[in-house]
Amino acid sequence: MSQRNGLVVIDLQFGFSPDAGLVESIRDVARDYAVVVATRFCSLPDSLFRLRLGDGHDGGAIIDVGHSLIVDKPGYGLDQTAITALREFDVDEWGLVGSRTGACIMACAFSLWDAGIPFHVLHELCAVENGSLRDATEMILQRQFGQ
Repeated sequence: MSQRNGLVVIDLQFGFSPDAGLVESIRDVARDYAVVVATRFCSLPDSLFRLRLGDGHDGGAIIDVGHSLIVDKPGYGLDQTAITALREFDVDEWGLVGSRTGACIMACAFSLWDAGIPFHVLHELCAVENGSLRDATEMILQRQFGQ
């Protein structure tokens, strides 16, 4: 029995100005997955992003990499609606790629872990952040999820 993998493309939105090379690499890899789901960060009017951080920026439109579904994400991680949507696919394991590795990709990893959904992070397809933050993020992902 062969394994069926899916890809979750996290917050790859025009408003976050992702590197063109990263977008093309994700687009190329997405072709190898049975299903591709994109998340779209949406900063709600009463969100803590606006109230505490003064950030109403929501990332704007999704960059098309061949996804079959877009799931709105009002926070860093995946809410129950997103988890339910992922469970509806016949997928054995999800790959995580996209923007904001130190916050959103890590938060989505914790969400999947807590929901008991197998995943792996494709580190080379995650937005590069400054050196010390990237190193810390890699350490946390390795320690918490064995990746």
